[in-house]
Order: sequence, then C-alpha cells, then structure tokens
Amino acid sequence: MTDYFALLDQARAPWLDPASLKDAYHRRTLQTHPDTGADKTESGFAELNEAFQVLQDPKRRLHHLLALEGRAPSSWGLTVPQELQDLFPAIGALTQRANLFLEKAKAATNALSRSLLKPQLLELQKETAELREKIQALSDATLAQLRVVNSSWATNPSEELAALSNLYFTFAYLGRWSAQLDEIAFQLSLH
Repeated sequence: MTDYFALLDQARAPWLDPASLKDAYHRRTLQTHPDTGADKTESGFAELNEAFQVLQDPKRRLHHLLALEGRAPSSWGLTVPQELQDLFPAIGALTQRANLFLEKAKAATNALSRSLLKPQLLELQKETAELREKIQALSDATLAQLRVVNSSWATNPSEELAALSNLYFTFAYLGRWSAQLDEIAFQLSLH
C-alpha cells in the first residue's frame, strides 16, 4: 500500500492544512506530469492525483491513515452517536415522501394538477434545506473534533485510533446523507 502522506510530503496525521496540501500537490505534479518529460508514464502522475484526492477528503484520509496504522475501519462494535441516530428516520421519511411526490408530479399532466402539488413541493424543499443545514452543522462539528484529536495524535497516536475510527464512520454517514439530500433537492428543483 502506497503511503499517500509520504508521497505528498505530509505528516501522517488526521488533520492536514488544505492550503499546504494543495501546494505540495502542485509542486509534485510539476515534477511528475507526463508533459514535462520527467516521467514518461502517466502512472506516477495518476498516483499523485489519487493521493491528493484521498488526503483532501477527511473521510478518505482517515480511512487511509487507519489502514496504514493497521486498523482499517470496521463497523464491528461501533456505537452510532445519538445525533446521527436521530437523522436516520428523518432522512428516510423525507426520501420516501419525496419519491412519492416525484411520482405524483410525473403523473401530473396539466397545469392545474401541477399547481395543486406546489404546496407539497415547497414543504419538501424546506424540509430538505433544513436537513441539509443539520448535516452541514454536524459535518463542521466533526471537523472540529478531528482537529482536537489531531492535537493529541502527535503525542500518543495509539490512544486516538478508536476516536479516529468513530470520526471516519461519522464522516461516512454524513457524506452519504449529504449526497442523498443533494439528489433530492436536485430532483425537486426540476418541478
């Protein structure tokens, strides 16, 4: 397994400064880009690009870090935080109502039937926006937790592995739900 931290000259840590990571990526791409003639194959450039994509995403970075530490994330024994448990039914119910609405909207063939659906559409859009805000707030809080764990990671990484694994799963849930809500918002915007 390639160590993407080493490939981009970054410390093996849970939190990376985005600007410094981007600068390191740009410096390295100038050295390995196939057009510069330094590397006749595209494999070095592709691996560098993959490293940047992994390290800039907190969820993927944590997965990579945990794998390098020999502790690839496993959901065995995982306790889902209460604030995430509360979102499961809300997002599921919204998804179900949005899908039913979209079916009704697809079947609406005239202006009157479409206009009768407008209040329901506005309510679904409002609820989607509220859930997206909750997801963003939780994501921001999780990033803040990651920075806290990062400060103690430097002195005692082994004690922070469980916390990093939990943060990884939190990012995974939030990312999945964020994409789901983005898709719902997009589909609703078409009506």
